[in-house]
Amino acid sequence: MDSLNKGLVLFWSIMDFGKGTKLFRLYREAGGKGGTIILGRGTVKSELLNILGITDTRKEIFFTIIDQESEDAFYEKVIKRFHLDKPHHGIAFSMPVKYCSAIDGTEKISSPEEKGVNNLGYEAIFVVVNKGSMDEVLEAAKSAGSTGGTILHGRGSGTKEKETLFNIEIEPEKEIVLILSKADKTQAIVDAIKDRLDIEKPGAGIIFVMDVSRTVGLYQGVE
Repeated sequence: MDSLNKGLVLFWSIMDFGKGTKLFRLYREAGGKGGTIILGRGTVKSELLNILGITDTRKEIFFTIIDQESEDAFYEKVIKRFHLDKPHHGIAFSMPVKYCSAIDGTEKISSPEEKGVNNLGYEAIFVVVNKGSMDEVLEAAKSAGSTGGTILHGRGSGTKEKETLFNIEIEPEKEIVLILSKADKTQAIVDAIKDRLDIEKPGAGIIFVMDVSRTVGLYQGVE
């Protein structure tokens, strides 16, 4: 059954390994019913980490859909518990959602209030490529002004009839790179990745960009 909802957002957090699980518990304490945690690796460079020989760090990515009307209160809880308003404690961001179908059979059509989506200045770039192409994606993005990204791992599966998605084979292991970009740099980053990996070629990869309606804890290039 469809119902009109004041607004839904897809809440994301990217924090050090172990904190995603704690955030999920906080979400349940706040009345949340479900969410997903996946593992990833952060690639934002740090002079200290370079000295220690650490070039990437394990991350837990937590995401879930929440009502926009409860978004402010949830962000306050997250910031207070995990200190995301301080450097290097992690990031959280939201994306507007138009429609959601829940496991319990309920369906919601979202009518979100605009909170400066276009004025916020950030967008999320998702790049899905075959295993082994991650470094090229990050190098291309960096050349166009990106300060880093988060690497997620997925694996395609299915029958013979479902081995492709947009002409990309989904059986091999995939690498997914998430880059939060200043809106004025997004096109340059996308173009750089497309050129480096020849994305227009069938089977090379997929790039898509989504609006970001809220952020906290974003790295600004200052150590």
